[in-house]
Amino acid sequence: MDEVLTTLDFLEHVYGLFGFKFELELSTRPEARLGSEELWDQAEAALEAALIKFGKPWKFNTGDGAFYGPKIDIKVFDALKRAHQCGTVQLDFQLPIRFNLQYKTADKCETATEDSKKELTSQVFKADEYDSEDFIWKEQAVKPGFARPVMVHRAILGSVERFMAILIEHLGGKWPFFLSPR
Repeated sequence: MDEVLTTLDFLEHVYGLFGFKFELELSTRPEARLGSEELWDQAEAALEAALIKFGKPWKFNTGDGAFYGPKIDIKVFDALKRAHQCGTVQLDFQLPIRFNLQYKTADKCETATEDSKKELTSQVFKADEYDSEDFIWKEQAVKPGFARPVMVHRAILGSVERFMAILIEHLGGKWPFFLSPR
């Protein structure tokens, strides 16, 4: 939650520098997605709690999350009050599982934890024009004394080119001093 709140504070600061008003949307699980329902419930609840704690108005954008996790989408409004999706904060529980990422915890536990005893998943990727054999991916258990991280993907401006186009139109050529080419 701290990382998400810090990112939202930074987004508010950056957009404020350019005079943008913005709105927040919590984009939830899409139809096609990776991971268990429990993990999605946990991730969506974490982002919802962060948005509530941030204290700005927000709304749900049901079914528009990324295939690997929910996200907060930030839409800025230009001088003509048109909305443009720019920044985003995304929770990713799936890549750390897929790449078997683990970190050592302060707990010196040498026995398996409840989390490491859960049922592990696997997935078969069929042979194609690049690989002559099927590939079977298998989830690895978390080692005792370790935990699985959560990745936070964040894009403050979104695509820089898109942000610059929106900014040029929004400012109408009246650049702030720190950006002015003159």
